[in-house]
Amino acid sequence: MRSWLKGVSVLATLGTFIILLMGALVTKTGSGEGCGNTWPFCNGEVFPTYHTLASMIEYSHRIVSGLVGLIVVILSVWAWRAYRENKAVKFFAFNSVFFIVLQGLLGAAAVVWGQSDAVLALHFGFSLVSFASVALLAVLVFRLDRDPGASQSKPAVSRGVRTGIWGLTVFTYLVVYTGAYVRHTGSSLGCASWPLCDGVWLPDFTTQPGVQMLHRWFAAAMTVFVVWLYIAVRKYYPHRADLRRGAFHSLWLTAAQVLTGGLIVLTKLELMIALLHTTLISAFFAALCYLCMQAGIPWRRYEHVESPVK
Repeated sequence: MRSWLKGVSVLATLGTFIILLMGALVTKTGSGEGCGNTWPFCNGEVFPTYHTLASMIEYSHRIVSGLVGLIVVILSVWAWRAYRENKAVKFFAFNSVFFIVLQGLLGAAAVVWGQSDAVLALHFGFSLVSFASVALLAVLVFRLDRDPGASQSKPAVSRGVRTGIWGLTVFTYLVVYTGAYVRHTGSSLGCASWPLCDGVWLPDFTTQPGVQMLHRWFAAAMTVFVVWLYIAVRKYYPHRADLRRGAFHSLWLTAAQVLTGGLIVLTKLELMIALLHTTLISAFFAALCYLCMQAGIPWRRYEHVESPVK
């Protein structure tokens, strides 16, 4: 039966990723009001009699989100029962259900009552956490199926590196939020050039160019942080293939993300590039969460902590 559980975990991971892309498509095509101010149905109808492109995009997003939500609940309950002694499985199972429900409720509230741009930007952030939780739950399911006696995590690294990895993950979430805020405020083309904003480094951050440039500055700082992480892992933990793998994927995903971010501006919001940008940030955030899981919690004391190689 656990082979079926692995299949469900893969399906749930793909499903939450599709929800991310569909949500980005709704935002980028301006289809958020395609079904009016009614929820969960479209214009109050289960089978809408009036169709527009916006209504089809929005309603299909709701349908897929509902189906995937059901799959995530099934996965979480199943994994919890199958590995009830594993605290990590229970943690990610709870988070998977909590955040997919939270993002659904936030989306419903935005449709029925409307929300500010600042609140709407949180919707994508919660979707990202939901995806990362489901993906890491799938990783654990595969790992425990292969070796039921495996420990929940490998020996933790030094507290400094652990703090750096977790700090980068939290900061990346802030970068994601600024990017979502750019989209919801219509500031994607606030600057007509890249990487400078029409020749200016620091515009007024209360304007659309300022909102766009603030996101770029946050992304630049994140890139520097990722380079540090890659160098630190390669230097101090060359024997940890899991950390090296996570740091490497984080590095190239960051570079690709920065490139697609620039192309979004230079191509005047080309839809496929924008969706690729969303794909990359989703994979990048999941990679960072994987590193957090492998490295250990910064404030926790471990009996066996790996010190940096001298």
